[in-house]
Amino acid sequence: MAAKEVLVEKQGTVAIVTINRPDKRNAQGLKFTQNMLSAFDEVENDPDVNVVILTGAGSVFGGGGDVFEIMSTEPVDPEPEFELIRGYNKVISRIYHFDRPIIAAVNGPAVGGGVCLALACDFAIAAEQAQYFFAFARIGLTGADMGAPFLLQKHLGSARASYYILTGETIDAKEGKALGLFVDVVKQDQLQATARRLAESIAVQSRRGTTMAKLSLRRSLETHLDAALEYEAYLQSFAFQSQEHKKRLGEFIARRSS
Repeated sequence: MAAKEVLVEKQGTVAIVTINRPDKRNAQGLKFTQNMLSAFDEVENDPDVNVVILTGAGSVFGGGGDVFEIMSTEPVDPEPEFELIRGYNKVISRIYHFDRPIIAAVNGPAVGGGVCLALACDFAIAAEQAQYFFAFARIGLTGADMGAPFLLQKHLGSARASYYILTGETIDAKEGKALGLFVDVVKQDQLQATARRLAESIAVQSRRGTTMAKLSLRRSLETHLDAALEYEAYLQSFAFQSQEHKKRLGEFIARRSS
């Protein structure tokens, strides 16, 4: 039996989604969209999961498109290629808009679309061996793939995003942290434990509160200040009425009063 290409492991209130093609450097093949969306469906339908960790099996986080499986040196019908790319884009959108926080645990190199998977998460931590680079131009493709222009500009601004996409220069873990792409860089053997500790520190918070915080953070990037403020007011007024808020507030006041 062939190994599953995307694994889901649940540890309490944390789900770990692992891209599991280490023999292919975790490259994205023909079944990537189906496998990833199925994995996130499973996580979304589990009411006990509050936080997700996305990582790769083996020594690579994500190898980008599988050049041997999805590309050809021969003339091809553009329609299937278009649908394949749209499928990959659905994965990025699903991660970016997922209703629970997602931490990327970048265990090694990420190339092209593999970088975009990490950038679509809420934040990333990296092993010392991690690196990002965009190889699109090296094989005659555009850098406009899987949200790369949008996501990288969101993190780095226009000039730096243009620089890394156009030059294909590698961003190592140390530079990635300095640029704000990684919130922390740790030794390889500490990565998963560190990711779990971070995930658990979020998972104990109010599920409704973290979901609304994520919605507000995402919306604020895509609109102007006044609209963001109005949206925040709507979310917060809704949260004020929740039973979970009243329960947690009561516990907080009791602790402060004791």
